[in-house]
Amino acid sequence: MERSHQQTKTYDIHPISIKQIIKGHPWVTIDKYSEQFNPREKFIVAANKKRPFALLIHDPTHKNIRARVWSTRGDFQKSIKNFKGELKQRLIKSFDSRIQNKILDQRNNFYLVFGEGDELPGLNIQYLNGEILIQFYMNFWEQYQDDLFKIILIYCKEHLSENITRNNLWIQKRADIKEPAKCLDPNISFKEITVTEFFVKYKVVLGKFYDHGIYTDMSAIRAKLSGLFDESKSVLNLFSYTGAFSLYALKKDAQKVVSIDLSETYVEWLEENIKLNNFDKDKHQSIVSSVSAAISKMIKDQDQFELIISDPPSSSSDKNKRSNAFNDYKEYLPKYAELLAKDGHLIAFLNTHKTTMRKFEDQIVQIIKDKNLPLKLVSKHYLAEDCPHKKGFPEGSYLKGILLKKS
Repeated sequence: MERSHQQTKTYDIHPISIKQIIKGHPWVTIDKYSEQFNPREKFIVAANKKRPFALLIHDPTHKNIRARVWSTRGDFQKSIKNFKGELKQRLIKSFDSRIQNKILDQRNNFYLVFGEGDELPGLNIQYLNGEILIQFYMNFWEQYQDDLFKIILIYCKEHLSENITRNNLWIQKRADIKEPAKCLDPNISFKEITVTEFFVKYKVVLGKFYDHGIYTDMSAIRAKLSGLFDESKSVLNLFSYTGAFSLYALKKDAQKVVSIDLSETYVEWLEENIKLNNFDKDKHQSIVSSVSAAISKMIKDQDQFELIISDPPSSSSDKNKRSNAFNDYKEYLPKYAELLAKDGHLIAFLNTHKTTMRKFEDQIVQIIKDKNLPLKLVSKHYLAEDCPHKKGFPEGSYLKGILLKKS
């Protein structure tokens, strides 16, 4: 049902969407109500019992999410007219929170904006040692990209003493395509830079790949696990990607670090990162293999590790079969337990918005019980610091880790 409300139309939305928004959830998915939104509308005023109660920003092209909450308070018509002003206020607030937390003292790769967690839905902005990566998770933001650029340029100059230009600005659309970031300077097709995190250097490449070489959302978790890495002299990094946890272990003076990944490209990238940091290559071994095959061989060879990191992709394929990380822990966890030394630790990650921490924890606890594994839960780890998440929005807390200890 559609009614007139001053200058902007007001739409009824699904009763479940109303309940979710009241609880803090910022998404309106596609249903028989949201399908009625005029595709030409940039903003949607949503009604609850015939009264406007939420201002949504519209995303008519997304395959699942039709709109995202911009506000549930105030004069919505005024907010629409002053959208650019409110956008600037939210951006500055988000930027300031990172500077006030002194994140720059520890790393020069962090999120300036983390989407819904910063009340800037569908928008991520990363700072990567003087490069700015702007990621659009909804096409809505394309029409405001010039405004974003202006605010970022001024802020970086005034607060970070960074003279950012078009050469340093990158746009990546992540709503419905999987493409590398593109530099605003058309003469720059890609750029290789070095970022630093807790005194470890990482090679980052912008413009060539969908992912640029380090998962910044993991940084705060690495910091929280610092003491564990200090104590662990033998470390196994599974699904290692470009080796962030392996490098961190070497920096913490681990004597034996093994990294396993199916991608030869990522393993070569990891080796470059080891050279970049001048780490002792004799303390590290790279293995290009499926994790299942590699750990089976290690068990046969009676290898043992004081710390194991398991960070599988949510789903993947090795050409023989498709894997699902949540279900695969049924196979992997008993093998991890065999590879763990007594009193050793395992950090098991799950990276998907489709499964809550509670469901993941229940799965791990049930496997331990069913297989009678000598493991006990120590702690749980979530997105933190520059990656805030909203209460009532479990999808925003997509990265979750469970720390286990072998008794």
